[in-house]
Amino acid sequence: MDNPIELALWTVGSILLAAIGAQLAWRAEHTDVEQQRHSWLSVFRVWAGKRWGRAVLFLIRFAFYLGIPYIVLMRGALSLVTIGFVGTQTDELPWWMLGWSLADWAGAMGWAIGLGAIAALSLAFGWWNVHRANLARQGTGDEFPAGGLLPTPSILETTQESLYAQVHWAFYRAAPLALIADPYWAILASAALVAVEWMLDPAWRADLADGSRREALLLQGAWLALSTSLFILARNVWLSILLHVTLAWAAGQWVALLKKKWSVVSNQ
Repeated sequence: MDNPIELALWTVGSILLAAIGAQLAWRAEHTDVEQQRHSWLSVFRVWAGKRWGRAVLFLIRFAFYLGIPYIVLMRGALSLVTIGFVGTQTDELPWWMLGWSLADWAGAMGWAIGLGAIAALSLAFGWWNVHRANLARQGTGDEFPAGGLLPTPSILETTQESLYAQVHWAFYRAAPLALIADPYWAILASAALVAVEWMLDPAWRADLADGSRREALLLQGAWLALSTSLFILARNVWLSILLHVTLAWAAGQWVALLKKKWSVVSNQ
């Protein structure tokens, strides 16, 4: 049984940790170099740039995105059924069915394929229009926008970031589902919590307003909308992870292809 109060406290704590980390990263990135020499920010920048520093940052992110939900689960305040990692028929089916019958899996996969097809077509046509717009402005000095979740379409990094995002969003659904009687509004409230966490990040706000990663942030919002919709319809996070990885990697490949075509045309 979920513990609503404890879940709410863990959720608020997670948002606060994210906000503090975002503020520190922003200050380290934008503080004047001369000022950094006389503050701990210079040490942080040097530390983060080293190989072992990047390894520590990886562990911190791992602990934040996966460790916190695991701790709450071990405390018994979180239910895997509630957040969509296990179905309700755990005692009646083989373990590898994860508590869902074949009919449940078929229905969930149908929703995933349908929503994924709509999202894939939207992404493909959207970036194709960007490509055509850049061709029309050829010679004006504009560059093809970087776009996509990642600077390079690496399947390993795409899988990592997709897993982090989906588990994090699933965790944020737990408290609203435990506190709000209507599941539909509870799931929408969980998406609002994610949006609040994003808005507390000064780098996110700056990039969304006018930054090189604006397209990536808009795409991030699309992943959240897709994940929220699929959870409302199917309550299966495993399919959300698979769909996120597939579409994010495919979108990265598509953007890279269009960027390559843009470079070839621009150099002619």
